Amino acid sequence: MVNPSASQTVFVLKDGTQLPGTFVRRNETMITVRKQNGQLTYFEPELLLRVDTLRAGGDETGLTTLGKPAYANRFSPFLPITTTAFNPEKGKGYYRNALFLLNEFHYGVTQNWSVGASVNPFFNVFERDNIARETVLNATYRFFSKLTFPIGNQFRFGVNVTYQPRQKGTLFSMPQQILLHGLFSLGSTERHVTLGYGMRLLPDYTVYSKTPFISAGVMHKISRNLTVLSDNVFYLNPYQSNASANLSLALRFDRRRHAFDLGALSVIQPRLAYYGLSTDPGTYSYFYPYIAYNLLIGRN
Repeated sequence: MVNPSASQTVFVLKDGTQLPGTFVRRNETMITVRKQNGQLTYFEPELLLRVDTLRAGGDETGLTTLGKPAYANRFSPFLPITTTAFNPEKGKGYYRNALFLLNEFHYGVTQNWSVGASVNPFFNVFERDNIARETVLNATYRFFSKLTFPIGNQFRFGVNVTYQPRQKGTLFSMPQQILLHGLFSLGSTERHVTLGYGMRLLPDYTVYSKTPFISAGVMHKISRNLTVLSDNVFYLNPYQSNASANLSLALRFDRRRHAFDLGALSVIQPRLAYYGLSTDPGTYSYFYPYIAYNLLIGRN
């Protein structure tokens, strides 16, 4: 067993995972590390970012520095509104719940490819003319697939595809939608900036069938267990998308296998008249509290 009060080797992976333990062996396909509780864990050599030596204490509740628990941000792929160019960990599942309504499930198929789906059983319970809330909460169910391309340790490119089948609600129907989102992340899983350009396609429509947008997000770990999130989407044709921008700012409280997000959402809308034309250059601003829960499913 590892003495928890002694200096300890910490293996830091590219996805932000931190593994305190003792090196056992390495071959062409696998690195073996003995964890604090004596169990062996394995990971592929290309996943290793660096090896640190820190004073550690406690048990597997998390990496500790000077006796205080510290947890990695293990949910680097996810921002409040969009996503980043980081991929979910290979072989692990993720569950996310936003506003107690929107449920998301993601799975890392490989190091660079993930799939997922979202379900929102409470769609259509809000007022019909409250487009801002509908924008935030999305539709009843959607399907995701993301492919990422790492370039060195600090650059990642990604393409995220979202498909929403045609759906019928109690007040109105939702058309079929395809969302294509190109992503570029600069930095590490703990601190990075993500920029993106995307297009929302409506195959059922012949007019206003394409809505372009740009996104800008920041994820920055500011303390042992706290990460700041900012995620913003700007629509290049606000009268077509019924929104000028979706903005967000939140804090992520990191734990070993889960995290809590707490912050605020804002939707900026143009003042619209008939036929999508504006008679007033002003805008409406809507603000909402944001709360989300993130859970990692899988070993280690």
